[in-house]
Amino acid sequence: MRTAIGAIAAVTLVAGTLAGAAAKQASEATLIANERALYEALAKGDAERFRTLTLPAGFWATPSGFVPIDRLVAGGLSVFELPRYSLENPRVVWTEGNSALVLYLRTGGGRFGDRPFAAMTLASTLWTKRDGKWLAVYHQESEDVP
Repeated sequence: MRTAIGAIAAVTLVAGTLAGAAAKQASEATLIANERALYEALAKGDAERFRTLTLPAGFWATPSGFVPIDRLVAGGLSVFELPRYSLENPRVVWTEGNSALVLYLRTGGGRFGDRPFAAMTLASTLWTKRDGKWLAVYHQESEDVP
């Protein structure tokens, strides 16, 4: 009897672990897809789509400084020029709770106002889950790529 109970407990534990891993992989795929959608919205100047992916109280670090996301959206995103871009080797780093950091290499250049972007930048976006939806809270890029 104890062996049967132990076997059932072990199977339940393994099943729970596998389900948790599958959910984590699904969340990582969603986060990376959302990151690409964020850039697509920037490239197209689609402020409404950008708004659905971001937390208004968040910030976007630009070459000119920190810009509140709600102010960036209010400007219509016309300050960005992204004629081509690619997100290379994206990775998700989990933090505590319902937050994760998406890290990657962004290629393609572009402009923010009168300031050009480097052809390659290290980028990261902090995402948080609110009411079942992932929202970007903070984004930053560094042009110091080795």
